[in-house]
Amino acid sequence: MDAGLLSLIGILVAMAFLIIASIKGLPILVVGPVSAIIVFAFSSMGPAEILENMAGAYSEDFAGFSQSNFLLFLPACILGAMLGDCGAAQKIAIKIGDVAQRLGGGKNDMMSKYLVIMGLSLITAILSFGGVSGFVVIFTIAPICREIFKKMDIPWHFVIAVAVYGGSMWTAILPGSPSVQNLMPMSYLGTEATAAPVLAIVTTLTCIVFGAWYIWFVLRRNERRGEGYLPTGKLMEENSSELDTSILGDTCSNWEFIKALLPSIVLLVCMNVILVDYDPWISLTIGCLVCYALYFNKFQNIGKTLGAGCTSTMKSIMNVSAVVGFGAAVELAPGFQYVVDNLNAIPGTPLIQLCLATNLVAGITGSASGGEAIALNLFAQRFVDMGINPDVVHRVVAVSCYGLDSMPYNGSAINRLNYTNLDYKRGYIHEFILGAIFPFINSFFCVFLASIGIV
Repeated sequence: MDAGLLSLIGILVAMAFLIIASIKGLPILVVGPVSAIIVFAFSSMGPAEILENMAGAYSEDFAGFSQSNFLLFLPACILGAMLGDCGAAQKIAIKIGDVAQRLGGGKNDMMSKYLVIMGLSLITAILSFGGVSGFVVIFTIAPICREIFKKMDIPWHFVIAVAVYGGSMWTAILPGSPSVQNLMPMSYLGTEATAAPVLAIVTTLTCIVFGAWYIWFVLRRNERRGEGYLPTGKLMEENSSELDTSILGDTCSNWEFIKALLPSIVLLVCMNVILVDYDPWISLTIGCLVCYALYFNKFQNIGKTLGAGCTSTMKSIMNVSAVVGFGAAVELAPGFQYVVDNLNAIPGTPLIQLCLATNLVAGITGSASGGEAIALNLFAQRFVDMGINPDVVHRVVAVSCYGLDSMPYNGSAINRLNYTNLDYKRGYIHEFILGAIFPFINSFFCVFLASIGIV
């Protein structure tokens, strides 16, 4: 068999292993290196050469990604932990939750339910855009959703729609977003967080409009069926002690709400206005300092909070680095040339190739940041060398990495379902439509806009 073809088969086998092992819950820090070894083994390398490449190319790209992005991940993860531990995230949730209930007007008709769901989605949007991690968001929003959904007899599975629609469907692709996925391309392409702002705004608006329509459509269908909080909320009620319900007895004044937003506002202004020419980790660090200055007396143990942020940093950056190392193994394999050649065979412009490649890698890894990192490492410079505006490459990759990343083995998807006591059959559909299918379509819409000169 041709060596290149055998190597390509090895890449496919390694990808299949990566997917299956991720679904089974095996740690990516183990799965990544094993997948790389599979690629090397199918590339006609002997044991000595495999060991050499694992210590060389794999480890170098692993360490290179960690070195390049450590200062980005660290303050981002610490800020997310601080906003959760000091109570700022909870204050935002309480205030918007009260507004959402007022929108409902105390009624249980369909329009009132819809307005409440939209209001609750605004909580997740504000928290996510402000730098709060997805894990903190679901822990904050779930108790509020349970209280309101029970009162208004809203199907419990809509808690996933609330978390995904506001939390990850569109906030990360806004121009100037502090999300890691929006900031990562900057070091590769020399761009800014506001790269291709019109592209970002239009693709964000399409997500907002589609998500709002989708929730309306599903809610109307459920109303016609007569479905209420139960049966999907039955298991949640049986395990309600798992939720942190302390937030339900709290209140939030207008000043407390503004105060809670200030760290995120300062972060966004610094990153996109005052310190636009500096690395984004500086603005993220300032956001952390502002948060501590405002809430220094609210932290029960600041050392524990910083420790949680550091743990989250190491977990996030190590997992992505393990996947980036796998990408380095793929790049070394003879079969990779087949992949590159077939990119040119894909009908359409180079941007379509970039969009599809980013979506596929994000789907294989089950990670937006992991898929984006591999796409940037392997393909970004190739497309810039073709004469494509780096701002456009930045935006297409940032939008596309959110396409197929929300597979059933995605860590955030698993966490949301587990915490809300929903199974895949009843809860994953919202994750799939709002977090995978439409963002996948939207990424090609982004390419279409870029192809007609919109930047």
